[in-house]
Amino acid sequence: MKKVSIIIPAYNEEKRIAKTLKDYINFFKKFEKKREVFFEIIVVLNACTDNTLEVVNKVKKELKEKNLIILNFRQAGKGFAIIQGFKDALKRDSDLIGFIDADGATPPEAFYDLIKNIGNNGGIIANRWDKKSKIRVKQSLLRRIMSRI
Repeated sequence: MKKVSIIIPAYNEEKRIAKTLKDYINFFKKFEKKREVFFEIIVVLNACTDNTLEVVNKVKKELKEKNLIILNFRQAGKGFAIIQGFKDALKRDSDLIGFIDADGATPPEAFYDLIKNIGNNGGIIANRWDKKSKIRVKQSLLRRIMSRI
């Protein structure tokens, strides 16, 4: 059974993170019951000024999720948050470590596809811009332009 750590950097995500957490927890619980994957989700709050911490704590309590780890930092920055999440995951000997955005842009099924397809490689990267990529959520023209910039 592979141990997978999923890092979610979060800066002021009170309106979006609950759905993402619930989607990922409910999806990966199925594989944990089959003893295929042990998962943990590491939410790394970085200088939030909204109620993101309260929302994450509420989800943790509501779902009684012991595999939801919350790290809260005063320092901001997505890169900082991802690095802190990786450092934390490495303390528990995870087999695979990855990260997603708090907005749910990467559905859990797509993340699981990465787990299934990594094989013996040292890493795997999802890419929305590859012509073979399958985008499940239609993005506005403005969103596509901004992500390119």
